This record gives sequence, C-alpha cells and structure tokens, in this order.
Amino acid sequence: MKVQPGRIPGADGLRALACLMVVLHHTSQRLNPTSSPDWLQAIHFFGMRGEVGVSLFFVLSGCLLSLPFWNSFANKEANPSIKFYLINRGARIIPAFWFNLIVCTFLGLWVFDQDINWWRFLSGLFFINSYHYSTFFPAEINGPLWSIGLEVSCYLLLPIVLFLIIKSTKKFSFAIASLSGWIILLQILNPLIIEKFMTSNVSKGWQYGLTGGAKQWLPYWNINTFFTQFLCGSLAALIIVALKSGGRAQSRNFDVAAVFFGLAAIWLVADRLVVGAPDRITDQPYLAPFYAILMAAVLIASAFSTTIYKALDNKVFRWIAKLSFSIYLWHMVFIVFIERKAAKNYVYNGVTDTSEWVLMSCIVLAGSICIAALSWRFLESPALQYARKAPHSSCKLRP
Repeated sequence: MKVQPGRIPGADGLRALACLMVVLHHTSQRLNPTSSPDWLQAIHFFGMRGEVGVSLFFVLSGCLLSLPFWNSFANKEANPSIKFYLINRGARIIPAFWFNLIVCTFLGLWVFDQDINWWRFLSGLFFINSYHYSTFFPAEINGPLWSIGLEVSCYLLLPIVLFLIIKSTKKFSFAIASLSGWIILLQILNPLIIEKFMTSNVSKGWQYGLTGGAKQWLPYWNINTFFTQFLCGSLAALIIVALKSGGRAQSRNFDVAAVFFGLAAIWLVADRLVVGAPDRITDQPYLAPFYAILMAAVLIASAFSTTIYKALDNKVFRWIAKLSFSIYLWHMVFIVFIERKAAKNYVYNGVTDTSEWVLMSCIVLAGSICIAALSWRFLESPALQYARKAPHSSCKLRP
C-alpha cells in the first residue's frame, strides 16, 4: 500500500494551541494575581506555564518536516530533494524573520532610544545567535526571537540524521529503534555539554537584562536539548507512517489515548515545571524530554482519532495555525510597545486590575493576529509559492 499522508490530523490544532500558549505566557507575566479571584489565579498559573508551547512548536516542526522522508522510506522511493527542502525552509522562515528583526532593531533605535547592537543583529540575521549569551537575544525589544536560530539549526541537522537512518535499514522497527537511539544519545550528551559550557556567575540573572538572563539560561537552552525535542516529533511522524503502512484505521481508542496523554502532559507541567528554569532532574528547559515525548504521543493518537482531531482542527485553529509563525514573531513587540509607551504598569507582575489585564492581553493578541495576517498575505505566502514553483522536487512540504 502506497503511503502518502499529506497532512497529520490534529497537527494544525496543536500548532494553534502552541502559539496561543506562548502568547498567554508572556501576557500572564504582566499580571499580579495576588488579589485576583480563584479562576483568574488558575488562568495565571497555567498561563505562566504556557512557555512549554515552545517545546510543542519544536515537536510539531520535527514531525511535519520528517513526514515526506518517512513517506519515501515507506514507499521505498528516493528521498525528497534536499535542495527543495532547504529552499522551502528558507522561504518559510527568512522573509518574515528578517523583516521582523530589522523592524525591531530600528524600532529600538527610533522609538525607544536604544543603541543598535550590531553583533546581536548580525548573529540573528545569520541564525547563529543561540550559541553565546551575548547574542542569544538578537533584538532588545523582542526576546522570543531567540528560538529561531535553534530552530534553523534543527532544520539543518534533521536531514543528516534521517539520511543516516534511512541508508542503514529498510525496516520500520529498525528505523524506530535507530531514531530512539539518537534521542537517547543526545540525552547522554546533554550533561557533558552543560558541564563544558557553563557560564560564569558575573552579571548573571534577569536583573542584568536580557544578556544576564541569557547567561542564566545557557547552557541549559542548548541545541542538543532542542534537537532532542525535534527528533521526538520526527519519531511521531515515523510511527504514524508505520501505522498507516500497516493499514491502521481510525479508532475511538486513539481518542482515549489522545486525551490520556494530553492530561498527562498537563499534569506534568502543573506538578514539575519551574517557570523559566531547567528541570531539576534533566537540567533541560520545558521538562524535556518528558513533555516532548508526551506531546509526540498526543500527535500520534490524534492522527488516528475519530473525534479529537476534528475538535483540534476547527476552522479558527487552522487559521491561527497558518498565522502562528508571525503571531509568535510579533506578539512581544506589542507587549513592549504597550509597556513603554502606553501603560507603565504593564511590566512583569505589574498589573493588578483584572479588566485592564484582559483588555491589554486582547490588544496584544488582536494586534499580533492582524500583523500576522498581513505578513502571510503579502510576504510569507508569496515567498512560499515562489519557492514551490522551483522544479527541484515533486515533494510538497507543508509550512
């Protein structure tokens, strides 16, 4: 049976949730819930832990980008064109990211009277910002840009690992074992990386600004742990293709499994996550690799569910998923602009009025969505359409 799943049911909904979790996380940072009602304190509690949306983004990217390779593996066909893969990834990331980075850099100069840090700017422009604390945050007014360099590194590493596995075996069982072995190997290497590259305690901590915060995050926020999360997504794609190849049909059992693994992920986050800090056992951010593994399991179960995937892939979530990259890029710009130009109390733990916080949060989300829609219409979609017209491969990768 020829296996060619073009998309994974439920993936769009999970991408939308990841995006909304990150936005809620950063807006929740502005709320002081001390005197708030219980329901708002519960929202704040989980909102602060919405930072795990970053991990979900990496799992989803690893899954969706691996899918064409595992389809070819299942059908015993030639691998998708690496040239097309790189062109497609460049078209998806570079235009929107470069535009945002340039705008944020010069907004800092013109609006906030900040000097341009050219070393930060150039390192971000070439996606190498994530490897040193002095450049980790490429734009002062847009902290979330830190993750893009790590994501691009994962894009480059993924085909290498997949090529090595595909060349070494023709069987799904061995491919699953090999990919699991890579994940285990990265876990073994992570303590060595942390020990080797530990930053000094001089000017370390968020009280010293973004650079001090980067020194606190590094080397815990390293390419090793994020590539592990990426490979967890790739493993999910491999298992999905293997199950489809074996003729696995949709079943209510998978709905139950999706709910079970989803609740397990929520419980893990509520019970173990220390916001903005590495896990106390693995020394990795976002409860890696445990949270990533659970969300990979949710992704697999959703793909074969009968109802869950429909709830996830509703029209609103599919629309947000399409815009999610630019929403991620722009939401912090709105937060910082409000903080510095409109509401001086819109700072970390600064807002005590519930209605004010809700209003500001809605402005951030609505403004981000508007900018993202314009970016998709006039920048991202045209770039992708141009890239996909290139006659490098018949394989069509999803954004």
